[in-house]
Amino acid sequence: MNAIVNTTGPNIATLQLPEETETLIKASIAENTLKAYQRALQSLTTWLAGKALSDVLLANYITVLHETGKSPATIAQAIAAVKWQLKHQSQESINFSITQATLAGIRREGRDRGRGQVDGLIWQDVERVCIYAETEDTLAGLRDAAMIRLMSDCLLRISEVVAVNVGDLKETTLLLRASKTDQEGAGEALYVCAATRKVLNQYRERADLTRGALFRHIRRGDHIQSNRLNPHSARRIIKKRAAHAGVDGFISGHSLRVGSAVSLAQAGATVVDMQVAGRWKSSQMPAHYAKAELAERGAIARFKDGKSP
Repeated sequence: MNAIVNTTGPNIATLQLPEETETLIKASIAENTLKAYQRALQSLTTWLAGKALSDVLLANYITVLHETGKSPATIAQAIAAVKWQLKHQSQESINFSITQATLAGIRREGRDRGRGQVDGLIWQDVERVCIYAETEDTLAGLRDAAMIRLMSDCLLRISEVVAVNVGDLKETTLLLRASKTDQEGAGEALYVCAATRKVLNQYRERADLTRGALFRHIRRGDHIQSNRLNPHSARRIIKKRAAHAGVDGFISGHSLRVGSAVSLAQAGATVVDMQVAGRWKSSQMPAHYAKAELAERGAIARFKDGKSP
């Protein structure tokens, strides 16, 4: 029987669980989140150097992280990792009131740290990027355009788009079998626009794809492989295609979700519309992404400057 996260020792009290139970607990969170937690816990264990974890020590540790220039988001993730491990393994709970108060101060002082919010690829940018890729007249260009268009239409995360199978595409919808906000895999049907369906069909016909992974690795010479794209490759494709089309800014795999939220706001969608389209648990994130567009439809813009909603 092994520990869920391989950072246990005298610093964090643990319960030994059956291997089958550990596997299920690992599956309760996204794989990338688990990996981030593992890294955070390993760093904490090294810093503790055998000392037993306490509220004061954790507060001291995140203070050190803050002083070395870590962003509030990175520091908050370290705390979340500790709480997650203790929730499943600890024999006794710890009151983290000192740590939480320290984190509140860190968030105030360090709010300008980190790389900041990614730049969104709005619908006009997506069209430009995809036309550049499609006019290459290569299988890789069709694959990249189809993937980018699908992510924009369905506000897909990187982890979601690389998991799409050929059979998940229906007449006008994509069946999203599982996602970050649907860990139990209930599934959801998402609308796919006509232009995207056209490029998807062209890609599938040219690649002769009838089953299995939709977005796959392609070797030089347009030789398609059986293995699906991994998240790293998908992110690299998005950045490369945006750069080729002359789209500047901080582009990442999240840029398509952000850009679609902004585009929806520009088109007059409500925050609730954006929340539903992007499958966010709360309205906070889409409202944050589209705050400039929403401000232009706010009370001051409407009643003082006479702008129509």
